[in-house]
Amino acid sequence: MLPWLHRVIGIPHLHLQARLRGNNLYILAESRDCPKRSLIFAQLVRALSQTSLETLLPPTQPTIYQVVLYGRCIGEPRPQWAEVIHVAQIDRYLEKLDDPQSKAEATVAIELANLGLAKRGRPDAIARYLSEALSALGVAVRASVKSAALPDDTGLPQIANLASVLSSTASLTPQALLNRLWVVCESAYSPDTSLMTESIAQKLRDLELDGFRDAIVFSRVKGESDPEWVLRVDLTPPQEMLKDWARWGDIEALTRLMNAAVRDQGVEITATLMDITLHVTAQREQAPERGRVLAAIAPLLETIAPQGIQAVAVYGLQGTANPIPQLSIPDSPVWVQWINLPAAEHPALAESTRQLAQQGDLSAIAFLLTRQLNPNLDTQLATGGIRLQIRQKEDLLHIMTDAPVCPSQSQVGVKVAKYIHNLRLSDVQGVRVYGRRSGQKRPIWSYGIDFVSREQARFIPEATPEFAASDAYVGDLLTKEPGALTVPEFDEADATWGDRIVEAIQGALARTRIFTIASDTAPNTARATQSAVPNEAKAAIVWSVLGILLTVQADWLLGQYAKPLFASKPAPTASPAPLTSEQMPLPQLSLQKTTGFGELGAAGFTQSGQTLIAPGQGSTALLASPLKPKAAIDTARSPYPTFNAGQLDEKLVLYRQYVNQNGAPDVLIVGSSRAMRGIDPAVLEQTLATQGYAGMRVFNFGINGATVQVVDLIVRRILANEKQPKLILLADGLRAFNSGRPDATYKAIVSSPGFRKLPEVSTNTAATPTEAFTKPLETLNRTNMTVSDSYQSFNDHLLRQVGQFSTVWSQRNKLQGLLKRGLSFGFEQAPTSDEIDPELTIAQDGQGLIDINGFLPISNRFNPVTYYQKYSRVSGDSDADYANFNLLGEQDQALRSLAQYTKGQNIPLVVLNLPLTENYLDPYRRDREKEFQEYLMRLSGELGFTYRDLLENWKNTPDFFSDPSHLNRYGAHAVSTHIAKDVLIPWRQR
Repeated sequence: MLPWLHRVIGIPHLHLQARLRGNNLYILAESRDCPKRSLIFAQLVRALSQTSLETLLPPTQPTIYQVVLYGRCIGEPRPQWAEVIHVAQIDRYLEKLDDPQSKAEATVAIELANLGLAKRGRPDAIARYLSEALSALGVAVRASVKSAALPDDTGLPQIANLASVLSSTASLTPQALLNRLWVVCESAYSPDTSLMTESIAQKLRDLELDGFRDAIVFSRVKGESDPEWVLRVDLTPPQEMLKDWARWGDIEALTRLMNAAVRDQGVEITATLMDITLHVTAQREQAPERGRVLAAIAPLLETIAPQGIQAVAVYGLQGTANPIPQLSIPDSPVWVQWINLPAAEHPALAESTRQLAQQGDLSAIAFLLTRQLNPNLDTQLATGGIRLQIRQKEDLLHIMTDAPVCPSQSQVGVKVAKYIHNLRLSDVQGVRVYGRRSGQKRPIWSYGIDFVSREQARFIPEATPEFAASDAYVGDLLTKEPGALTVPEFDEADATWGDRIVEAIQGALARTRIFTIASDTAPNTARATQSAVPNEAKAAIVWSVLGILLTVQADWLLGQYAKPLFASKPAPTASPAPLTSEQMPLPQLSLQKTTGFGELGAAGFTQSGQTLIAPGQGSTALLASPLKPKAAIDTARSPYPTFNAGQLDEKLVLYRQYVNQNGAPDVLIVGSSRAMRGIDPAVLEQTLATQGYAGMRVFNFGINGATVQVVDLIVRRILANEKQPKLILLADGLRAFNSGRPDATYKAIVSSPGFRKLPEVSTNTAATPTEAFTKPLETLNRTNMTVSDSYQSFNDHLLRQVGQFSTVWSQRNKLQGLLKRGLSFGFEQAPTSDEIDPELTIAQDGQGLIDINGFLPISNRFNPVTYYQKYSRVSGDSDADYANFNLLGEQDQALRSLAQYTKGQNIPLVVLNLPLTENYLDPYRRDREKEFQEYLMRLSGELGFTYRDLLENWKNTPDFFSDPSHLNRYGAHAVSTHIAKDVLIPWRQR
């Protein structure tokens, strides 16, 4: 390229630089004195008229539409002049080359000529037109026009613009009507869709292409075949869109059409609808001519036949038009004319669009919703706006919304659902709203609400109906680019030796009847062998017999291998060891009574007090309550089968024991392990007594892995029939409220036998949007697990029967452990970010360490230096607790449900955000925690619960923590003391 430029320009000592970007070629000319614009421009234009730039570029380079020429002195930061050469119009530049005065006019004429060609549907001109805007982003554009057949599908969804498409057939030929514009945008990177989609849609619609149904825009990275994203642009002309809306009786659309009809008369039209009559004022400085005005608007209104408008009263006014439309009948018109419309004679047109929508007419509903979602008519005409498709499936209305930029769920979902609800449709009990970008097949988001409580017998999950990616043309899915723009496939003759090897392996595997060739492009040899193999039944019998023989042989070999390993050893003798004559030193004990643990109370126990833990020299003395007796728990005494959560089973039994002995607790602490280890009931009771709340009883119902869903389930379902506390304290952190992370504990509980034994909850309140749209997991699992239990019982019985014939079945656990040790020999497993300190494993499980009040006291203290030597530091963006951070999902709904329940039961709800260490709060976690704090502050005012934040109270006191995110018994003492003195928490007197 550069040698050719130097040769054609022919100026000595001229430095040239060239850059390709998108469909533009940028050329910078530099010299000691600024190069002459006219000389370089003329030389380059003459050269371009004789040489095609494509011959100077690689074959993969997109077509050059513009050459941008700059000139400056060497060393200057900015060019002194610039010229743009439209390559497709090079002949016009040659004509004006000798007339410098007309060069500016020629440039404008060339640009207008290219715009005119684009408006007439020339794909090369359209590509050049789009390239002018996209080349700055480094995006190259290609375009082509193809025609396709309109599918004959009687199951078309009701859409807002279907009538305009079909009604326009009178003015367009069938071939022209089906034209589709295909555009490929190619770049060296993947540009952000928000930078391109709306701009492309607006530019294509500005062309007002006649005879095109839509445009399909593909964006892909250079060198790749699959598109990064696909955009569909509706190319229905603005006038056709206005006529369609006017047919539904839209006043603004009717006004614009009438103004366009009388524009040549200088008349300004305004319109107001009163009942079934449209009052139209025609106004200008001189009184408008009645005949000309009526001749322009009467045929238009009769052709459109607006829905629900039976007559038009036209008023001729003299004077300056009022910029604010009149909302009343003019007092002194120059003339008045009454026009009857088709709706006065045809009953089908007599009812208003609103009445049709209330009767369930999906086309009317689609139109009204379209206008609701597109209040600005100019924006909708410019970009196509938000478009709708509606399907009714049983008693649910499914509504798909799409636009060049995906509509916002918060702005669209609630508005659509509320509007449908206000229609009071008799056969519609709920609505499901979806959103996507135009051109996509699958929705990006979904929202739903039920207007009545759903039947409990309805267990089958709802499936999203298929919506066509191409609006009215249901069968047209955007899976491939047009043939003219796709990369051709390789012929079979071009197959390499590697392909032949793969083909041979596929054929061999296919002959075994274990594998099959899945695609239509499978090798011919493999397909040919399928006819030679036995039929399906014979093949199944052969392989079943072989499988049984292999299983029996493997069982026998493993039995022979394991027999000497697991041979029983002789039992040790029971004779006692000989006694030694060595004297054991005895400690010096005082026989006098001491007062070390305080005086005995009336109940025979020592009085409550504090224990001062004084570690070695240099450490800080820490306060903690005396350890309570450990709980003795027998889960067999539970009224329910297992909940698939051992700690929940234990806590339920312990809670029932506590209630039987002491009565219902005044304060119930709920949450995850952070609550179980972070609030000490004994300290809380003691400190509350000093604040005037003597005799308060506190129980800690925290369990490992609990989320807000689990807490809601415990309070509303599991403990619903138990004695209720006077206050519920939900103590936890962001993890329990994050709906983006999998809630494994909740899923395990709702799939458990214990959950299926819970009594049903009867409620008269309307279903929340999420409860209505996504069926609760527990409801769906109730039927599934009934079938699952039957299969599990049958499977266990079968295993016991078959195991009697196995030589290793009785030793399977020992054999499994032996194999694991053999496979892991020699490999030292690296510690992962999720590993737990071995010293804390038992403590975190809580087995045998939970006291009679449900509290888990941990004495270990967090030392950042030694802790991070043993375990890797996990950043917030890699922490599973913060994964897919979302506060508005199922956990949010659970919190709302819990708050509503406690409010109905007159039980105050307090949400406590527990402390974390400074080492744990990296920038990512701090940002998420800030969002979490704002969320709880907003929701506390909305739902009426109390929110207290302790996140950073002891962040620089590692001795209060057992690990970066869990408090120990000393931290629990500090937290319990602090909240007992918090006057904003509504503690209640006994």
